[in-house]
Amino acid sequence: MLSLVDKALASTSNSQTIGRNGEFPLRDFFNRYLPNTLRAATGHFVSPSGSLSPQIDVMILDSRYPLLAENADGSVLAMLHSVIQTVEVKTRISARDIEKMWKDSFEIVQLASEIDGYGHKDWRSIHITAFAFRSAQRLDTLEKKYEEVGKPFKSSLDITILRLPDRDIKKEIGVELHFEPDFSSETSKKVIGFLPITKASFTPLSDLYYRTIQDSYYTMETREYSFGDIAHHIMEYMSWATASWDEVFKE
Repeated sequence: MLSLVDKALASTSNSQTIGRNGEFPLRDFFNRYLPNTLRAATGHFVSPSGSLSPQIDVMILDSRYPLLAENADGSVLAMLHSVIQTVEVKTRISARDIEKMWKDSFEIVQLASEIDGYGHKDWRSIHITAFAFRSAQRLDTLEKKYEEVGKPFKSSLDITILRLPDRDIKKEIGVELHFEPDFSSETSKKVIGFLPITKASFTPLSDLYYRTIQDSYYTMETREYSFGDIAHHIMEYMSWATASWDEVFKE
């Protein structure tokens, strides 16, 4: 995966081409190894009211739900009910990217809030994450920006970086940037704040893979959707695509 991205960076300055060379390898990696209950896709999700999300690099979806549309380039239109996780992908992440990622996460939370429990601070909510193959800046610069612009009471954003710059490390490692909730006591569920944490790892991609599966299954268990529930959800999404006879035959 790193070699594919490095080749794209070396061969073109077109940001769209470079971006696709980043999101496609990650999407294909997930689809190669995720269990059949989950699928990864690039595109948009739509809410039952018809509100459309921004373009999302990778969505982890509950595969029991059908796709509403699939385009010639492989991008899809998915139901909001089916979205478990979103991943923004960068070939090289910078402090400016982190600031935009947090803004994007707020927009996703706002759209997701149309469904009760999908917005934020609920086990049913969508996990909002980001993934970068390499870092364009030193780790301490990214950490400062992550802590400065992050608003974990309003949204969530975990960032996995596959490789840090050589000047930052002696061995090839990656990191995860994360806000850990701080509880009022060991027995309390009341969150009084969040602590920014940087987790170093020799196998960040493997960690991301296992964390994605674990979080996805916890989310699906908490949502408790039966096949009957899913059938009902499908009817909700079809309602805004169906025209009434009054609309068709206007005088």
